[in-house]
Amino acid sequence: MAHHIERRAPRPGLILCSTAMRTRQTLAPLVKLLGAPAPPIALEKGLYLASEDILLAHLRAVPDDVATVLMIAHNDGIWHLAEALAADGPAAALAALREKYPTGALATLRAPDGPWRDLAWGSAELAAFVRPRDVAAA
Repeated sequence: MAHHIERRAPRPGLILCSTAMRTRQTLAPLVKLLGAPAPPIALEKGLYLASEDILLAHLRAVPDDVATVLMIAHNDGIWHLAEALAADGPAAALAALREKYPTGALATLRAPDGPWRDLAWGSAELAAFVRPRDVAAA
């Protein structure tokens, strides 16, 4: 998945990552692939097993000069966050997102223009939903 993010996903301007060992293990190869200068990384204890409401609060606290955020967190919160934000997008991607959010999946969402503090449920478009099996098959 790190290779997929490095090659095909928008380069993050900030990475928000849970302090859990598993999420930090997910982050490590990505940081190597992104190279220098590495985007700022915020290891946040509050992301550990957080609900979608708490995850949204973390996104709303992102500085407005950050255009793209990568959040590495845990299910079911990250799944419900992506579902609740995504009001639109390709039908197949939306259906796959709603069916299951497996470990290591990546939901790429386009938020509306404006400050992060205004991010609201149903305000984003699902640009892509990639599962580890999709990357393995490519």
